[in-house]
Amino acid sequence: MRPQKAGGLIAAAALAAGVLAGCTPTPGHDDPTAEGTPAATTSPTQTPVSVITGPRPEEQLLAVVLARHLENKGLPAAVGEPSAEPWGAAGEQQVAVVDTLAMATQLVPDLLAGEAPTPSPSPAASGSGTPSAAGPSSAVSATASATASPSAPPSDPAPASPTGHPTATGSPTPLPEGRPAADAQGTTAMVSEYFPEDTEVIGASSGTVRLQAVTTSALSGLYEMEELTDLNGLCDRMVFAPASAAAVHGERLDVLAGCEPAEWIEEGEAGAAVDLVTGRADVALLYGTDPAIPDHALEPLGDAGRVLPEGRVLMVAEPDVLPQGASDAVNEVAGKLNGEMLAELQRLATGPDRLPGEEAAQYWLVSAGLEETPENWF
Repeated sequence: MRPQKAGGLIAAAALAAGVLAGCTPTPGHDDPTAEGTPAATTSPTQTPVSVITGPRPEEQLLAVVLARHLENKGLPAAVGEPSAEPWGAAGEQQVAVVDTLAMATQLVPDLLAGEAPTPSPSPAASGSGTPSAAGPSSAVSATASATASPSAPPSDPAPASPTGHPTATGSPTPLPEGRPAADAQGTTAMVSEYFPEDTEVIGASSGTVRLQAVTTSALSGLYEMEELTDLNGLCDRMVFAPASAAAVHGERLDVLAGCEPAEWIEEGEAGAAVDLVTGRADVALLYGTDPAIPDHALEPLGDAGRVLPEGRVLMVAEPDVLPQGASDAVNEVAGKLNGEMLAELQRLATGPDRLPGEEAAQYWLVSAGLEETPENWF
């Protein structure tokens, strides 16, 4: 695979450099205390910029990317210990990497969930595509449907899904119109007031992280599911993952997509995408940038009405106390974090071809055009 090949060449280049240098290796990333680096030459006593992230592997790799890029600019930098609340570490000489969607889920879940519209009877059910005029949630759907069509016979249960879970027992329910969930700007606004005093956003990913309902291609083909609202009438025996999403997103799925799953399960050790492949779950809520989606040929369901929210990756710091040029260097990396490069970051950190931190960071920076391609790269 491509990263493996790159990793091998990086290692070979490093070995060759060591042989050429003899017994006096040139100080670099592997020896942050050594003298002779560009940063140390510029300011031997300067406190390194510390990059703090959350505990996820892709976030920790982004910290290595940022630290390496800062050092390439002649600014001493280090990777700090991961934190469950990295935003709290922003300030002084520390840059915090913040996933606004994850932060909002942790701090303001009710605000992130938003208001679900009050259901009211509608003369017609909406099973897919665009939501209809105001109609009932699934909590009152049986009564409302009977009122709308008292002579309509109940639908036969659908067959079992390929994963072994029977997935339907009734007709689609009427769906109300509702406000879209927060977009990236909205989640940023939700969390900004929780940043430490005097800190600012010094970089924001050019791409967003959108939460999406994902299923297998076999299941989407069997029930002709393309949109989130196509789950209407299919969810009452479905298994969803992860369970942690139920409290935040369950009501909107119920009211705006006609989807009240029979069960929410905690994701397995291998992740929610693997839960789909192995049949533990029928639908998983994943970031649309998750490389496991194409790797396992999974199908994200369209969400034109934005039932589920999106966020952005921010870099937060106190710019007035950072070394000159540090904010610009951080913003350079942020500008390269489009959807493709966010996915590449996760692939390098967690995929089957993952690389050691420094090699993965170099590979990412070269791919992003922020570091020169070494000789004999391929």
